[in-house]
Amino acid sequence: MKNIKIVFLAAFAISIYSYHNYAFSNDLLNPASITNELYNFTTIKKDKEFRIEWELKGHKLKQYSINITHIKKPRSSIHDPSTLTNINSESAIDPSGKMQEIYLKDNVFITSQNIEDKALTKMYTSYAIVYVQKNIIETDRDVTIITSDSKTTGTGFSANLETGVVTILSDVRRVITQNDEKRTISGNQMIYNTNSGKWVVKNEAAKSMKERITKRVITTFDTK
Repeated sequence: MKNIKIVFLAAFAISIYSYHNYAFSNDLLNPASITNELYNFTTIKKDKEFRIEWELKGHKLKQYSINITHIKKPRSSIHDPSTLTNINSESAIDPSGKMQEIYLKDNVFITSQNIEDKALTKMYTSYAIVYVQKNIIETDRDVTIITSDSKTTGTGFSANLETGVVTILSDVRRVITQNDEKRTISGNQMIYNTNSGKWVVKNEAAKSMKERITKRVITTFDTK
């Protein structure tokens, strides 16, 4: 997951600085403040050997005069020598136009597939915040993580894109299927390393982390 931050955020940066700063929501902002609008756009980055590094597509990109960026139905594909990663959501928002935080909203779906062994990890949630400088994606909403042999559900997660470590914050339940048999592991917190495939169960929920994320989400909605 290390390359998600590098390429996914670079894709947003190219789009934003190519078309300047875009907007939040048709319902919440005055249409008169729209300064630019782009439909059905595609941004592709290739390396020196003309191999695709990443691709970002979107249904609509809007620029507002108040330094807010809005992309409707962003679809990002990240090509790495060892991993192919896709990040989708109904919308992506940069509230400051400074690439400090990106908000992925509604039907957030992240997949990471190993090129060699085709191992696939899927993550679903409804809303997530990307902290650009910290290389972290967080949410206080329900989350589901699916691997080849397990399905894990819980409330809230914090994913470190640099290390590949995902922490599910509370109410975690993991169902493992092996040799046509199922077993369930429950805990108040679980930590998953996407690089090693290892899971760690903790009895105590990450309460302070979840409260911090919830506070940030509430503040975001209040300042829309």
